[in-house]
Amino acid sequence: MANERPAKIRCQGINQVAIVVDDLEQVAENYWTILGIGPWAIYEWEFPLVYNRRYHGETAWARERIALAQVGDVELELVQPVEGPSIYADWLDEHGEGLHHLNFLVDDVDEAVQVLSEQGFESLQGGKFGPKEQRGAYNYVDIWPLRTIWEPVHIGEEVGAEPTMHP
Repeated sequence: MANERPAKIRCQGINQVAIVVDDLEQVAENYWTILGIGPWAIYEWEFPLVYNRRYHGETAWARERIALAQVGDVELELVQPVEGPSIYADWLDEHGEGLHHLNFLVDDVDEAVQVLSEQGFESLQGGKFGPKEQRGAYNYVDIWPLRTIWEPVHIGEEVGAEPTMHP
């Protein structure tokens, strides 16, 4: 009985670590030249790729650029806010560049967010992405006792857009 976990959601692993930045290309280049991390897949993270976006419970439009690179089993993400309200722009205003969130994979993002909400953890931002039939979705939840933002995410087989590669 001592090994029984009381958690209603079980994180099976950290899928991604994300950093908010002011200059996505420069930071990607720094990771490439200093630690050999890359190549980077860069996406324009905006409508129509990203839809049904919510920011603090309200419908919102925003645009970001994201860069993704694999580091072993974990994906490293760089996020640069471009325009519109977002938790990334908020982070830059409040903290400056730096570590922002961790994400973990779930089958149903809405269900995970509901369970976390019932425990008192609020959704900060969320939305859908990629082809609708693949149910791609994400949501950022402030799980304050864990000292970071967690992002339950469901990823389909494809993102639904072609990235620009760097280098």
